[in-house]
Amino acid sequence: MLKLKPFKEIQKIKFLDFELPLEIHFEYRMSARVSLGKNKAIVRIPIIASSGQKDQHILWAKDWIYKKIAKDPEFSKKYQPRAYENGSKIQVRQTEFTIFISESDKRITGTGKRIGTNIFIELPKNIDASVKQKMMSDIMSRVMSATYLNGVKSRVQSINEKFFRKEINVVRLRNNNSNWGSCSTNKNISLSSRLLLCPDFILDYIIIHELAHLQHHNHSKAFWNLVECVMPEFKLAEKWLKKHGEEYHW
Repeated sequence: MLKLKPFKEIQKIKFLDFELPLEIHFEYRMSARVSLGKNKAIVRIPIIASSGQKDQHILWAKDWIYKKIAKDPEFSKKYQPRAYENGSKIQVRQTEFTIFISESDKRITGTGKRIGTNIFIELPKNIDASVKQKMMSDIMSRVMSATYLNGVKSRVQSINEKFFRKEINVVRLRNNNSNWGSCSTNKNISLSSRLLLCPDFILDYIIIHELAHLQHHNHSKAFWNLVECVMPEFKLAEKWLKKHGEEYHW
C-alpha cells in the first residue's frame, strides 16, 4: 500500500482591509486543529481524510479564524498592515517622519528617499492594494535602514566591546517579519528593521541575544546564562515581544 506523504498548501483569508495567509498542513493525525501564529494562521488536517472532509475542515478553520479575529480587536491589530496615506506620520526611534506619496504611470516599481524628516515615495499607478502595501513596507524598511544602519552598527559594536569582545563580520538590517534577528556561523548578524520601531531596550535585547550566539550557537542553558549575565532583565524584553511584537511592522 502506497504511503501518503505529508504536504502543505497556502491560501489567503481576506478581511475588510488585510489578508492573512492560511498554511494548511496535511499530516498523520486523528483530528483537525487550527491556530493563529505570528503572521499567519495554521490548520492541520488528517492526511487520510477524504477530499470532502478536507474541504469541510478548511471551511471550519476559516470560520473559527474569522470569529476569533472579530471577537478580539487585539488579534485584528496584530495582523492588520500599517495604513500609509499621503501626509501620514510615523515615529522611528526618537524622530517623527512625514510620508509623502505620489503615483506615476511611468513607474513599474516603487522608490523612496528621505530628505530631513520627510520621506518621499513614488509608486506605480493602479496597483493592487496588497501589492501597494508590500511595496510600501519594503520601501519604508529600506529608507529607514539606510538612515539608521550606522547607528545600529555602533550600538552593536559598543555592546560587543563591553560584554563579549567577539569578532563580527557584518551587521545588516533587513525587512524580516519571520524573526527579530539571526547570527550565522560566518559571524554575520542580521537584525529585523522592525526593531527601529521598538523601544530601545528591545533593540538592545535582540543585539545581546545575537551576540551571545557568537559564543553559543544554540539556546542551551549556558546561552541563556550569558544573556542574563549581560541583561538581567531580559525576561521583561521577552514578555514585551510576546505581547506587542506583532504590532510593530512596516
